Amino acid sequence: MISKKQSNYHNKNKNIIRKNILLWYDKFGRHNLPWKNKSIYHIWISEIMLQQTQVNTVIPYYTRFIKEIPTLKKLIDSKLDDIMALWSGLGFYRRAINIHKTCLIIKNKHFGKFPTTYDEIIKLPGIGRTTASAILTFSGNGVNSILDGNVKRFIQRLYSLMNEKEDKDALNQLWFLSENLLSKTRPSDFIQAYMDLGALVCKKTNPKCESCPVRNYCITRMNNSNLSMSLKSTRKKIKHKKLWTLMLVDSTNNRLYLEKISYMNLWKGLYSSPLFSEKLELDKWLLENNLENLASQDIWQFNHKLSHIEFLFNVRLCKINYNKKISLMKDNWYNLSDINIGIPRYQNKIIKRYIDLHD
Repeated sequence: MISKKQSNYHNKNKNIIRKNILLWYDKFGRHNLPWKNKSIYHIWISEIMLQQTQVNTVIPYYTRFIKEIPTLKKLIDSKLDDIMALWSGLGFYRRAINIHKTCLIIKNKHFGKFPTTYDEIIKLPGIGRTTASAILTFSGNGVNSILDGNVKRFIQRLYSLMNEKEDKDALNQLWFLSENLLSKTRPSDFIQAYMDLGALVCKKTNPKCESCPVRNYCITRMNNSNLSMSLKSTRKKIKHKKLWTLMLVDSTNNRLYLEKISYMNLWKGLYSSPLFSEKLELDKWLLENNLENLASQDIWQFNHKLSHIEFLFNVRLCKINYNKKISLMKDNWYNLSDINIGIPRYQNKIIKRYIDLHD
């Protein structure tokens, strides 16, 4: 918990800290981000995309999403498959599913309008306190601070709270400090400055203290602590798993067989070549669909890494003449050169490898 000395220091210096942060933001902040406007719809989409994903990665996906679905009304009328196709490659696909669920709630409970109160927004799927606060404040409908990873790290360092036990009380204390430091006259700019400082200056490792507008007020720095080593390690242990998949191609019509998948709640709602946890499962699937004599025995492998799992994909190829008798759904074939549904990144790797080998 914050000590009385730290609390006094905070109250004594918060005005100058706040002023310096805003002066820095005016000069060095990221002012040209495409979602920096007052559209609550655009802000909502950007904030969902930015959950667990860096700004530079999000920008092209956000730009394409808004170009294809520029209004909330059009999004409400869109199918989940349409949303997943635009989300394809961005990862953490539950976010896209939550967007679709939110549209149903907005349509049925809010007359097609995005809600503008904290109590209503916080109830929407995939939205927590920080996301709800950001949506409200950026759209001009509230004055709420945030506590994402960047802001949390900045405040912990500023007030030398890195070694605090991360329990509920400690988290509430960080929320208090974040809210108390918030500029009431420029709240939107201030929380953007919070995030920009954490992303560009007060970085997790190798922070650029010499560029920090509040370096002279940072207790951690004044105590000569090593800021790069001050924060508890959050590195997750990487799991390793094997998967098997079948690249099933109708070579006569240049089409690819894909089916909707969900593996360990990963890639839910996306389309993929048939995916299996074991080789025996793949062999059984081939047998059930009269394809056991058509699949190549050659296997090629590649690694595909997510944030917490590294997969070794084992790929078999099966080229067929679609006119032959096989037990596959007719609607699951897609033009290999123009796949317009949501597919995971590993599927792109499979397709690219196939094209490279068969050009």
